[in-house]
Amino acid sequence: MDLVSILILNYNGLEYLQQTLPNIRKLTFPNKEIVIFDNASEDKSCEYIMQFLEIKLIKSNKNLGYSKGKNEGIKECNGKYILMLDNDILILDDNILKKLINNYEKNIAFLQVPLVNLNETKTIFYGIFYSIYGVNLHKKPIEIEKIINSENEIIEIAGATGGCMFFLKTIWEEIGGFDESQKFNIDDIDIGARSIILGYKNYLYTKNYFLHIGIAHKNSKKLYAKRFKLIFSGHARSFLKNYKLTNVILLFPIFFIFQFFKAIKYSIYQKNIQVFFSFIYSFIIFIYNLPDTLRERRIIQGKRKIKKDIFLSIKPIKF
Repeated sequence: MDLVSILILNYNGLEYLQQTLPNIRKLTFPNKEIVIFDNASEDKSCEYIMQFLEIKLIKSNKNLGYSKGKNEGIKECNGKYILMLDNDILILDDNILKKLINNYEKNIAFLQVPLVNLNETKTIFYGIFYSIYGVNLHKKPIEIEKIINSENEIIEIAGATGGCMFFLKTIWEEIGGFDESQKFNIDDIDIGARSIILGYKNYLYTKNYFLHIGIAHKNSKKLYAKRFKLIFSGHARSFLKNYKLTNVILLFPIFFIFQFFKAIKYSIYQKNIQVFFSFIYSFIIFIYNLPDTLRERRIIQGKRKIKKDIFLSIKPIKF
């Protein structure tokens, strides 16, 4: 039986790990390993983890961020398959690993389980999708019961949500892992499109869901403004790396205008001018990284196996 590695990225996540690790440890799959990459936590996360002798803990002496932290964690995984999770993802099905393996077909890059926020019945975490203005971050919430009751066990999506991705380690290495040019906002949005132009497909597993228990922290105004500093730069880099030149010429201006007015809108909505300043900061980061982005584009486009940007035609699922 093939080994499955469960990789968790952690940073100051003691309150989450105390809830999520017990369920991960009791998964029924007999040949699994649990690997936790700790991004220089300052709470007592590592002390809590170290009491479980079967868990492999990798401690970084500095916070590498989301993308590089997960890339480094995967290097420490020995499994043929990897289930990559955030530290605030609660698994509800003890038999989920076997079900994911059974549904992992040829030419799949990433398989995702839907995520549902704590105390909610609808979800927007059912895949990554693209639109004329970049990644669609405003998908319609769908009742999780409608997803679970779908006729198909797996449904094609453009990309998998970074907090929950199941894949072959060899495919991850072939695709190249997460882009490490910035700490976050250049992970799942980038690797989903990249996997498709390299000839793979991505799917949503519909017959179960994971619980996302960290939503209150991630919705704070302070954190939103902080994360907005890297939204345009990350999304724009992914845009230039992965889209065909004709689509860059046609769609990038639309993407820029959309992000510009989004920054104004959320500055007003949240009564926080820092959101707009964050957009300006992000634009400067994008320009600074532009030479490297164009070098990466030449590499990726040189490996392209699918002539069209078919990820643009994969629309959000209707149930």
